[in-house]
Amino acid sequence: MINKNKTLELLDYINKPMTRESISILYAANNISYQKCELFNDFIQSLLLLVFDTYMGDDITNQTEQKNHFKWCWDKNVENFKKEEIVIGDKKSYQYFSQFISDMYYQVNKKDEKLINNSLIKTWSFILNADNVKSKSDVDTFIEVYRMLENSLILT
Repeated sequence: MINKNKTLELLDYINKPMTRESISILYAANNISYQKCELFNDFIQSLLLLVFDTYMGDDITNQTEQKNHFKWCWDKNVENFKKEEIVIGDKKSYQYFSQFISDMYYQVNKKDEKLINNSLIKTWSFILNADNVKSKSDVDTFIEVYRMLENSLILT
């Protein structure tokens, strides 16, 4: 009975949408800024597009080259934002997104690149859109990524 209850709790955590009011309260408690949400979404979307548009493919790229590719994409994205006088991204956020891209993109065998690319872009767009109704799991991910990027943000 205990395992069944834990399973139901986990399913609610992952799937059950929170009320807009509950989400608003969590955002207020965490000082979430809608402008920063848009900025962070732009940063992540730009990073994803760089990764997808410049990846040479699984058939000619090994794991070391994938790590180098991601580093180049990350550095290029950070550089592009610096041109707009926005310094964003630190070691922690680099490691987070490096692991994410490795797990969800590079390591996927026989990937339908268009499907994966669109899926990842839509997923991050959904998570970082502060107006979307989300599950508790999505809100927790949102707040974690928001905090991580906010801690690395410097507006010059």
